[in-house]
Amino acid sequence: MMQSQFSGGTWRDGAAPPVLRYLFALFLFLVALAARFMLVDLLPARGFPFLSFFPAVLLAAYLAGLGPGLLTAFLSTWAAWAFFMGPRLAPADMAHSDLIALVFFASILVIDCLVIERMNLAMRKLRATGTRLRESEDALVARQAELSEANRQKDVFIAMLAHELRNPLAPILSAAQLIAMRAGADEPLARAAGIILRQGLQLTRLVDDLLDASRIHSAKLTLQVAPADLRDVIASALETSGPMIEQSSANFQLTLPQPPQPIPVKVDSTRIAQCVSNLLHNAFKFTASHGDIGLDVSTGLDGMARIRVTDNGRGISPEMLPRLFDMFTQEGRSGNDGNSGLGIGLALTRDLVERHGGTLSAHSDGPGRGAIFEIALPLNTEVQAPAIAAVAPAAPDAPQQAPSVLVVDDNVDAAELLQALLGLHGFAVQIAHTGAAALAALAQQRYQVLLLDIGLPDMTGYEVAIAARAQGLLDDTTFIVALTGWSDAESRQRSVDARIDHHLNKPVQMEALLSLFDTRPMSTNLTTV
Repeated sequence: MMQSQFSGGTWRDGAAPPVLRYLFALFLFLVALAARFMLVDLLPARGFPFLSFFPAVLLAAYLAGLGPGLLTAFLSTWAAWAFFMGPRLAPADMAHSDLIALVFFASILVIDCLVIERMNLAMRKLRATGTRLRESEDALVARQAELSEANRQKDVFIAMLAHELRNPLAPILSAAQLIAMRAGADEPLARAAGIILRQGLQLTRLVDDLLDASRIHSAKLTLQVAPADLRDVIASALETSGPMIEQSSANFQLTLPQPPQPIPVKVDSTRIAQCVSNLLHNAFKFTASHGDIGLDVSTGLDGMARIRVTDNGRGISPEMLPRLFDMFTQEGRSGNDGNSGLGIGLALTRDLVERHGGTLSAHSDGPGRGAIFEIALPLNTEVQAPAIAAVAPAAPDAPQQAPSVLVVDDNVDAAELLQALLGLHGFAVQIAHTGAAALAALAQQRYQVLLLDIGLPDMTGYEVAIAARAQGLLDDTTFIVALTGWSDAESRQRSVDARIDHHLNKPVQMEALLSLFDTRPMSTNLTTV
């Protein structure tokens, strides 16, 4: 505490009253005077009359302020003249050299006091600036913490929003598929079901893009990279875009390298298929009826595989090209002149491609002259030509029992519609709406497939899978699929930890679910009828 009071003129700043400061200056003067008398035998008084007074004046000015410093300077000048400059003479009778020395001494002391006062003022300003900077730094740290928390809450909100939107989307799309299957020759009904399906899938696409954008900004998007044949990736993208291609009146052409051969890459197949699907979606969206759209896949001597999507549609203005891959960027307002969506599809595509070590480029000769988008990905020699499986002799036909499926979902509409759809494909389906009901059903009967929602009201789907295995309620061939609105990496990892075979995001198309069943070897053939 004393150290802080004796630094940088803090007394003068109000740490001590004026009387105390002046008494302190007087004390310093008396100490300097006593010290000068003690040195009189070592240093001649006349030759060194001012020696001990300089420190006293400097300390008084620095520690107590300008007034106490000037008081010490005055007393020091008087003492030097009165006690150490020879006979007690009036200033007029002093030698010119002594008078000049005395005046010079007094002037130096006054100048020192003024300089120290200016220094103290500068130091006070510096301390005040430092205090403001520390306060600003503390405020910035606090603000950064608030922004980080707000960003975390935003990510949580978007994840929750995606989950809550997917839950009602699942029964909507299931109902549309069921209506389409039952429509028969009723063309208006079939057309209405198709509209619901297409718009529902578009809404699903928007939800997925929004969630992916949040993951990219929060660095939570992870890639499942593995060797793959690019032709299979393209096939997956075309399967996703199939309804759009079939409904469009545009002319679509696919060109693959000839002769047919594997195109080895090391990618997250789902994500690259998503990128290709995004580019096809844009091409069809901005190409008029009976326009031309092409998807060309090629390899080059530069060690890159190239996926080129071309169209002769609306084109891109030169002003827009540099900003084309910026997040939330659209040429014109959303909803006008063909624009729709959130303006994040191309930004997501570029980010995903660059995460694979590739590039995404765009070219257009201007409005009305079409556009070219090209993805370039590094080739990878780890992927070999697929082995030809030996053809096993056909086994005699055996009577087949309807494959049994247990659908566990607290959304009653979703569960019942999925039960109806699977029933139309030859499955024997039972439903349960809680984890306890699912375990009770598994205790009564063995099921080949368990479609399991994660967010159940009494326990999580992970806990259902773990408990069912622990209680011996599952066969070794039981195929467990998490059919859920949670799609983040943590949820997928928890599915793996719970020994869930597959993790599908809601809403899932029936064709994708059936394809998944067909690729899973089980004790009973799950090929649908």
